[in-house]
Amino acid sequence: MTLFKRSLINLLHLGMLLCAVSAHAAYPLVIEHGQGSLTLEQAPTRVAVFDLGVLDTLDALGIAAAGVPQMAGPAYLKAKYEGRKTVNVGTLFEPDQAALERLKPDLIIIGGRSSNRFEALSALAPTIDLSIAPDHFLAGVQGNLKVLGEIFDKQAQAAQLQAQLDKELAAVHAKTTGQSSLTLFTVNDALMLHAPGERFGMLNEVLGTRSVVESVDPASVAQGRPAPDSPEARQLRERQKVRLEAALKEQPQWLVILDRGAATGGEGKADETLGKHAGIATSKAWADGTVFYLDPATWYIATGGYQGLISTLKAFAAAQ
Repeated sequence: MTLFKRSLINLLHLGMLLCAVSAHAAYPLVIEHGQGSLTLEQAPTRVAVFDLGVLDTLDALGIAAAGVPQMAGPAYLKAKYEGRKTVNVGTLFEPDQAALERLKPDLIIIGGRSSNRFEALSALAPTIDLSIAPDHFLAGVQGNLKVLGEIFDKQAQAAQLQAQLDKELAAVHAKTTGQSSLTLFTVNDALMLHAPGERFGMLNEVLGTRSVVESVDPASVAQGRPAPDSPEARQLRERQKVRLEAALKEQPQWLVILDRGAATGGEGKADETLGKHAGIATSKAWADGTVFYLDPATWYIATGGYQGLISTLKAFAAAQ
């Protein structure tokens, strides 16, 4: 072996060593999350995930979870996990403590529906809450992408994904400048609008459109639904009716629809529900066909997932 080759090999070995040192230099890693902070001493290898949006982003980074909840969708995420050896750790609402104890995860990630289980899960393993606030949605998606990249030493991949997201957002927003939209949520025959600050009011921020409904303070949004036919439920329906009528008078250029009925594999009735509403049936957006249907499971069940967001941006850009 020549001196040059030996020197080159030594330099390559040194470079690999420096990269290895750099890869682990972040630990112990302090993670700020929705319910405090957590210090991880080393990169986790057995992760249980109770938020499908986070699971979507992990999959985009090439990371497979060891424990996942029962899969209700979306289809592309279910297909990814069908052939993987994973532990069923319960549902999005109810963790299976016995399954978690057998799995012995070194990190549990919650968010959204599972966020109220933080204390119970923290007693089993280090737990972080990556819930995303509806009024800071894109910042939440980007923040989760960054922190997951740091946790699993996927910073380069996270940066590439962020660059792709920036590109897709710019492409859509260049087309939608000045356009207005109204986000509607259908549940069987019921119809509700979502303003910025409400649960699905982030679609204006995502699509780059102007909301025809004023923003609301997320803290003022009631959690949970009142009992059917209760005075509170009747008052809520009346308020929704008044708000929807006012919004339709603004003649939004786009109607953005999330069909709850189809989100978990049921029969979607969005077209029927929308068509029966006089204000919508006579609106310009309905007549022009500028009605954009969100993938129900992606947005209702895996809200905030990177891949779901990218596919939505591409679909809306194509619809312009």
